[in-house]
Amino acid sequence: MSVRRISATSLLSFTIYALACNGPAQSVRAIVLADEINLPPTDTMIAAGDTIQTDMLASWNAFVSFNGKYAVEAGLFEKEPLKSRFEALLNKAKKSFLERYKVTPPVEVENKILFNEGYMPGKSGFDEAAIAVDMDRDIIYLGFTVNRNLMLFSEKGDTDYPEKFLQWMQKFDR
Repeated sequence: MSVRRISATSLLSFTIYALACNGPAQSVRAIVLADEINLPPTDTMIAAGDTIQTDMLASWNAFVSFNGKYAVEAGLFEKEPLKSRFEALLNKAKKSFLERYKVTPPVEVENKILFNEGYMPGKSGFDEAAIAVDMDRDIIYLGFTVNRNLMLFSEKGDTDYPEKFLQWMQKFDR
């Protein structure tokens, strides 16, 4: 019976080979595969019951800082999410609204409700406009008058108007 000596170099080579197979190279390969751009076809995906789907909502947080500022100076209608939703809500009536929103007091933000009103120069009480945004409920309310005839717009058909908006509307009750 002969005993063969294993050289230290051979033992070291074997150890490195064994560690390399189970070492960090495997983890790196898994990460590279996970980052591939090509996704499997959707028909092979299995929907899980605990999956949560979220919708991206633009934040109203920046609008809190408008309290006490004039709408024109703050660029109220130029900031998202108000800008695109304002245009979509009013559509063709946007011009009429803005004509009646020329003279305004500072914007009020109270209890996460933004409110502001304005009127056409020289036509206070007849041709006015108002905006209210319920930042918690994510709903915009707009209104304007043409010779004291009130026109109202709200997202989602909501009629649960904020208090200040209701007070503004009551000025035009006959």
